[in-house]
Amino acid sequence: MPPHTTDAAHIAPRARIEDLPTNERTPKLGEKLAAVWERSVRATHHFLTEDDIMGMRPFVGEAVRGIGQLAVAFGEDGQPLGFAGVEAGKLETLFIDSAARGKGVGRGLLAHAVEAFDAHRLDVNEQNPQAVGFYEHEGWRAVYRSSRDDAGRPFPYIRMQRESGIRAEMASGDWYESADPALAADRLRGRRLMRAYDDAYYANEGGADILHSALGAFGFGSDLTAGARVDYGYNVFVGDRCFFNYDCTFLDGAHIVFGDDVMVGPRCSFVTPIHPLHPDDRVMTLDERDQVAHVTERNAAIHVGSRAWLAANVTVVGGVTIGEGAVIGAGSVVTRDIPANTFACGVPCRPVRPITDADRIGLDAR
Repeated sequence: MPPHTTDAAHIAPRARIEDLPTNERTPKLGEKLAAVWERSVRATHHFLTEDDIMGMRPFVGEAVRGIGQLAVAFGEDGQPLGFAGVEAGKLETLFIDSAARGKGVGRGLLAHAVEAFDAHRLDVNEQNPQAVGFYEHEGWRAVYRSSRDDAGRPFPYIRMQRESGIRAEMASGDWYESADPALAADRLRGRRLMRAYDDAYYANEGGADILHSALGAFGFGSDLTAGARVDYGYNVFVGDRCFFNYDCTFLDGAHIVFGDDVMVGPRCSFVTPIHPLHPDDRVMTLDERDQVAHVTERNAAIHVGSRAWLAANVTVVGGVTIGEGAVIGAGSVVTRDIPANTFACGVPCRPVRPITDADRIGLDAR
């Protein structure tokens, strides 16, 4: 059996799952998959209008031809039963023909996407509770909710990540092996995407599509200026209408979550990694090629509440929550939680006083 073909008889009788390289994704196949997509969404996406469906359908064939990795489940008659598409570890599409639902095709395609394509994150429409339940049953967990999809349409989605594997270990808070090759590849990908974003930013080409690929979420109306750096990117979740000034750093071994309307000054750092205190435990091990083979770390998440403002050169360490409406003074190092609507500053950062109506300057919030 060729390596790009999976016998799925144990999942769906007389079905097979096949990886299709781009040169085998013909317009004819694209039209067949678009028909599968339409039957699937009509059976499950009841929140879509007829105009929504017919407006999206022409783009399905183009999308499946251009996606990085594509697997198609075929029935014994050679006709497609469903398909899954993955781009850089994100499951972008999983659609099953309405006639094939409940026969294990979706479970088989999802397992194949994980095993063959290393899929470890996905978005699912909140208004499709059957799909949400399916992914939860298959070992995925919700990590973020957005009120809009990446195109700004009013279709709330839930971002999910796998509950197992090295990336789940990394985000768990336990000690883990950060030199794992899969994580090294993720870090390289994240750095390359942020470099591409800088190029697009200075060329005045926007770059929103790059950020949607690089980050876990990037909200509607948010703005990230050039020079930002990430470890992975996919653990950074940005709400709506946020602003980040130049040269911010996100070391996102664990989740770094920003609410809505957050303002972040230049050269702020959000640092989730925690290294062992004893020097013996921090020693790196090299392999025979002098490549790093062992580094022990753990991570702790960071949460920044809506309408918070962090001035220039603030550092926030793992495990910290900054409350809604808080203001952090320039140069502060935040090592403990900051209450909502509080001005705090210093090294280490400590609350100074509450923010009250007396601090208003007479302008209505817009």
